Amino acid sequence: MTKYLSLALLLIAFNAHAEVVIKPGDPALRADLIKESHDFYRNVTTDSSGKILYDFMMESTTSIDVAAQRITFSRFRQIPFGSYSIDVSVTDLSLRPISMRDDRPQRASSCVMQFQDTEVIVKTTRKGVEATKRYAMTKGYFEDNSIGYILGYLDLKPGVKYVLDNFNKDTAAPSDPYTIEYAFDDVWELAADHRMECTVFHFTHGDATGHVWIEKATHQKVKTIGVTKNGTRFVVTKQ
Repeated sequence: MTKYLSLALLLIAFNAHAEVVIKPGDPALRADLIKESHDFYRNVTTDSSGKILYDFMMESTTSIDVAAQRITFSRFRQIPFGSYSIDVSVTDLSLRPISMRDDRPQRASSCVMQFQDTEVIVKTTRKGVEATKRYAMTKGYFEDNSIGYILGYLDLKPGVKYVLDNFNKDTAAPSDPYTIEYAFDDVWELAADHRMECTVFHFTHGDATGHVWIEKATHQKVKTIGVTKNGTRFVVTKQ
């Protein structure tokens, strides 16, 4: 009896700290629940003393072309004021990345990425000068700009850590994974007759850690609070 009890306790301890890798097309990623949307988010970033570094709005859209088997995530930001950027990420219906384009006209800068199974081709143009670089990746990764859109479609089990490999050309290594785990449920009393029920995830990404609130009814991200190792704090809120 003691032998079987010890084995059971070991299995419970293992499951409580299990780590599962999520890839495009994984059953735990409910891509079938993604809906077309047009949303606005406010991003406020402060340093360790509380001084505001950035305070700007982001306009985000999601569109789905079933015939072409494509999902398009696009985002417009004005930061700093008077200077703007537009990025467009395209995936297939399983959320496997296909392409991404980032344009920053005031800097005369653009970047086009093409995603293959184990390689990413990045073509940058700065002030008319073009450069191409290739990055090796392990099959089953996501793309940095689109991954934030899809967190609400993860079907997470308590006690399990989920890892989503993420391509990010601006990090020391192009593999820049997210670690996500269920934290708790939350309810916002928005009005006397309106409650928003949320699932809250804990995440780590690079040197940042924090929480993401996902509205259960829509699966959309409604709030993110994170902090980096140097004390920079960012709050992103759906408007």
